[in-house]
Amino acid sequence: MSELPSFKWLIFGCGGVGGYFGARIAQVKGQRVSYIVRNKALAALKEHGVRITSICGDVQVPPSELGPILDSQALDKEEKFVADVIMLGCKAWEAKDCLQMCEPWCGPETLVLPLQNGVEGLSTIRDIVTSWGKGHALAGCCNIVSAIAEPGHIKHWAANPPYITFGEFLGAATPKTLQVKAILDAAPGMDGNLEEDALAKIWEKFTFICSTTSVQAITGPHATQDMIPAIPELLDTWRAAMHEIVALCHSYGIKYDLKQVDQRVEALRVAKGASTSCSRDLWSGKPSEVDDLLGSVVRMSKEPS
Repeated sequence: MSELPSFKWLIFGCGGVGGYFGARIAQVKGQRVSYIVRNKALAALKEHGVRITSICGDVQVPPSELGPILDSQALDKEEKFVADVIMLGCKAWEAKDCLQMCEPWCGPETLVLPLQNGVEGLSTIRDIVTSWGKGHALAGCCNIVSAIAEPGHIKHWAANPPYITFGEFLGAATPKTLQVKAILDAAPGMDGNLEEDALAKIWEKFTFICSTTSVQAITGPHATQDMIPAIPELLDTWRAAMHEIVALCHSYGIKYDLKQVDQRVEALRVAKGASTSCSRDLWSGKPSEVDDLLGSVVRMSKEPS
C-alpha cells in the first residue's frame, strides 16, 4: 500500500458529526485537522482537544495533534492556510452561511465535502463553490448516532461503524477524491464509502431519515428506531412515508430499488435506542432540520421534476 498523503482538513463545527469524524481522521498519520468553532467549544478544543466516547472505541486527540482551532466569530484574524478538504459538520440550515465563511481557506484543488442531512442543499453547495472559481464540491452525507456530551466531548452510541458516503456529482472520482477515500479507509472507528452514484445513496438515506423522523417526532422519545418495526401501526405509517418519498425519488430520476425498504426495516430492528437527530431536536425544543427534511419533501413534490 502506498503512503497516504498528508492533508490539511478544515471542519466547520465540532458537534456529533464534525467532532466525531474529525477526531477519527486526526488519528491517521499525516492528517492535520482544524476546526472552526466558537465560544465554549473554542475554549474546550484549545485546552483539551477533542474527546470521543464511542461504541467503536474511545479516543482523545490533544490540541498538540490538531491543526489551528479557528474562532468563527473572528475569522478575519485567524491563520490562513489552503485546506485540502473542507468538511461541513454543521446543520443543514446553516450550511450555506458556514460554507461562505470557509472561502478564504479554499484553494484551487480543495475538495468541499458536505455531510448535512437532506438533498435540497447539495446544489447550493456546488453552486457556491463554482462561483468561487476554485475548489471542487463533492456530494456527501453521513450515518452516525451521536451528540455533544459537553463542549469538545462527543458521545457516539449507535451506528457501528459510522460512515461517510461521498462521491462526485457527475463522472468518475478524481485522483484527489480517491486519496480522501484512502485516508478515510485508514481512519479507525468509521468507514468511508466512495460511491459511483453518490446522489442515489444520499437520496436513500434522505428517504429513510425523513420517514423515521416523521414517526419518531410525533410519537415521542420512547419510539426508538427498534420500536418502529415492533409496533404494527408505527411500521405501517413508516412504510407509507417511505413509499411516498421513494415515488418522489423516482420522479427526479433517482434510482431506488424497493427491496431497500425491507433492508431498512431490518436496520430499524437492530438500531437499539437510536433516534434521528432531527427527532431529538424536536423533542427538546431546539432548532431542527425538519424544514430541510420533511419541508423539502413537500416543496419538491410541488415542483416540476
